Amino acid sequence: MRTWNRRARATVAVLAATLALVAVMGPVAAASPQRVTIVSNVTFNPDGPNYGDFTASGPAADLGLICKNGTFVDTGISFAGYQSNRGTVQLQVLKEFTCQGSGTFRVKLQIQADFNSGIESFTWVVQDGTGVYVTLRGSGNGFTVPMSSGNTNTYDGFLIH
Repeated sequence: MRTWNRRARATVAVLAATLALVAVMGPVAAASPQRVTIVSNVTFNPDGPNYGDFTASGPAADLGLICKNGTFVDTGISFAGYQSNRGTVQLQVLKEFTCQGSGTFRVKLQIQADFNSGIESFTWVVQDGTGVYVTLRGSGNGFTVPMSSGNTNTYDGFLIH
């Protein structure tokens, strides 16, 4: 009987260690950054803020870190710099994305626009959120394609909760 008690204790100890490891690793795996691509269609509004809709794809959308589509509105814009000899301007734009029924998240864009080449690129970062997006964080890069009454922004990056 003495041998069985040692084996039983060893088995219980191994089982307890395995459960402890799973308990620690579960949240770590759930919190790994997930790739996302967001495409937004911006409508320029001369009488108020720009607005539009967006679609999200990639593992972040597939896993529900953000919704797969929604709307957004520009909530702020500021000029951060201009170099007339180069034809470039720096802009900061704040956008609020809304996912119907689950909350909002705000994103800050740092835009670099080159009027000579027509190229507009940006970096972006999630600032905060509401509802299920309170803990949403992420960042990445993007580019803009001009359209007749607005533009299309494509965001590539990673999100995490």
